Amino acid sequence: MYKNDRLNLILEVLGRRKKMSVKELQSITYASTSTLRRDIITLENDHKIIRKYGQVELVKSKNIEFPYLFRKQENEQAKKQIADLAVDFVGDNMALFLDSSTTVTQMIPFLAKYKHLIVITNGIYDAIQLNNMPNIKTMVTSGRLEPGSGSILGNVAVEYLNNFRADLCFISCSSVDNQSIYMSNEEQASVKRRMQESSKQTILLCDASKIGRTDYFRLNDFSTISAFVTDAKPDQSLITSLAESDVELVY
Repeated sequence: MYKNDRLNLILEVLGRRKKMSVKELQSITYASTSTLRRDIITLENDHKIIRKYGQVELVKSKNIEFPYLFRKQENEQAKKQIADLAVDFVGDNMALFLDSSTTVTQMIPFLAKYKHLIVITNGIYDAIQLNNMPNIKTMVTSGRLEPGSGSILGNVAVEYLNNFRADLCFISCSSVDNQSIYMSNEEQASVKRRMQESSKQTILLCDASKIGRTDYFRLNDFSTISAFVTDAKPDQSLITSLAESDVELVY
């Protein structure tokens, strides 16, 4: 197994178990003691895990973007529910921006019922699914593929988006408080912001676990979105903030 595959597997397993012994991880990864030790050191240096007393624990940090396969399994049912609600904004003959988030990716199967769509995305997993849908013309940004993320990022990706004007932009985020929308990765935020700027309307998809939190990088405020789609009724303070910005709340 390649190193990146092992690292992603370790994070994926810890995402479900939260805490495991080093011996348990070794049996799962089939790695030698020395190889697993180096992998653990790598993840510790990246501030993704903590090792103590022979156990490894996932870091609960708000400023780390975890790999795609790990994020995909987080609150997966809630993400499907949100995607089902969000797709009602779509109509035939539309051009759509889809970001590379695992929440937005859940929308793709629901797009099969629409005719003559154009989708522009920076997500390789989005593009793979869209490739099997003859009703959709898919455009994929140029740029740098971020290892493990499934995202195409960088200045080239941002500039590529200038070639398009979309009817709707669907994005997710890492967290939301009563004032702003946040990301844990500045490059992800840059791509999402350019999608917003090049679209008539932006629909934000955000599961309830992300509400009431902040991250280190501010994506935008609520005035830049038209609708906020989530899986449960938010608290009254967020409802009030959305209403003051004339944002439609869907849950």
